[in-house]
Amino acid sequence: MRGAAAVAVLTAWAAGAAARADDLEIDLGWDLGLTGGFGAAWIATEALKSHLAPEECVWCGSNAFDDAARDAFLWADTDAADATSGVLAFGLLPAITLAVNAASARDEGRAVQGAEDLLLVAEAAALAASVNQLTKFLVGRERPFVHALPEEWKGLTAKPDDNNLSFFSGHTTLAFAVAVSGATVATLRGYDSAPYLWAIGGTMALATGWLRIAADKHYLSDVLIGAAVGSLIGWLVPWLHRRDGDGEEGILSRASIVAGPDISFAFAF
Repeated sequence: MRGAAAVAVLTAWAAGAAARADDLEIDLGWDLGLTGGFGAAWIATEALKSHLAPEECVWCGSNAFDDAARDAFLWADTDAADATSGVLAFGLLPAITLAVNAASARDEGRAVQGAEDLLLVAEAAALAASVNQLTKFLVGRERPFVHALPEEWKGLTAKPDDNNLSFFSGHTTLAFAVAVSGATVATLRGYDSAPYLWAIGGTMALATGWLRIAADKHYLSDVLIGAAVGSLIGWLVPWLHRRDGDGEEGILSRASIVAGPDISFAFAF
């Protein structure tokens, strides 16, 4: 009986996903405004970092969990790890995600849909970056490489304004927001490329997080929280754009399963 119920759940979910494949609703003015607003907020805070970033660490200590991961993953050439993580998070991962979704939409003869997909990924990325930036300024965690320096050397780093912005990892947050939003859009659209986006995007996002530790820019806890926040926002943004339609599909979808003569379960999602 449990096996039959599980099969029924999966069948109902697949049917609902198929019904929603092309059912994402974009409000161009609203979505462009949100994307532009969050993006502008992130750019402004970057420009004003010298005024907004804490001069002294608020969270200065480390812990055994983070120290063990640092010892295990730290590269001798931290600059190479830093540069590679930047190429992945800000270059390759967004380019591949957007190109695959655009090609999938084009193959279905829907170029406008491809532009909508791009907007949803950009919206998720801008929101994730803004949430991350605000958190960094409020938490004020000292970066691992700064923590390892003698006190008198800490003000002599290449970017002193960046010394206390370790929590949580911005590169990792962005990478997971882009990877998950792009793959979620592809899944909801019913693109054949969706499984490949989950695999490739997920791998590249994980590599980005690992490289941030290797570069001595972040602790493992910074990376794990960044991955969780980026993934949540990356999933939530396209999921909230499902069209409600006539109320039978979209924002509220139901699958009912009969487990016995007098027992039934209904799931709403």
